[in-house]
Amino acid sequence: MNRSPSNALGQFPPTWVLWARAALLLGAGVLLGFAVNRVHPHGVRFTSFAAPTACALPSGQAGPAAAPAVEVLSLAQVAGLCGDPRALVADARGPQRFAEGHITGAIHLPCASSGVAASAALDQLAGKETLVVYGDGTDDALLVAEELRRRSDRPELRVAVLGGGFAAWSQAGLACSSGPCAGCAVHP
Repeated sequence: MNRSPSNALGQFPPTWVLWARAALLLGAGVLLGFAVNRVHPHGVRFTSFAAPTACALPSGQAGPAAAPAVEVLSLAQVAGLCGDPRALVADARGPQRFAEGHITGAIHLPCASSGVAASAALDQLAGKETLVVYGDGTDDALLVAEELRRRSDRPELRVAVLGGGFAAWSQAGLACSSGPCAGCAVHP
């Protein structure tokens, strides 16, 4: 048997063929991964949420035309939504205030949160119908809720705020939890 020097073992293809096959398999795997990620309900978002540096929309800018206005809900309405698997409650206060006490089951999402935290909050909205935001009062929560409404790609999502904020909730003696937020860095 006469074997060529470039293929001394006789059973392996030339190196460039191996590299071409590896590149083809890698490319096919990447495309398949993107396709699966796109259709999966909990796929990774490739657009990131940039947290606002100020808790307000730029002047003259309104949210999407199809999105309804942010509602202000009463204590009883929000209490009725707590524990509802179709609702998500978000605390817009700072991490120290969140640690001192928050509505049971609320996630922490202050206006100054990082883009990663805000994106994670938006990801938690998958399968939810209502987002309730609260702060120390109504006005600070409205700013965060309007920003989330504007950035959400779901016009059917009901976005609301707790009228009177956490102070009203606490004074009414409704369910509260305390302790640091797992995903927050508490700054004094």
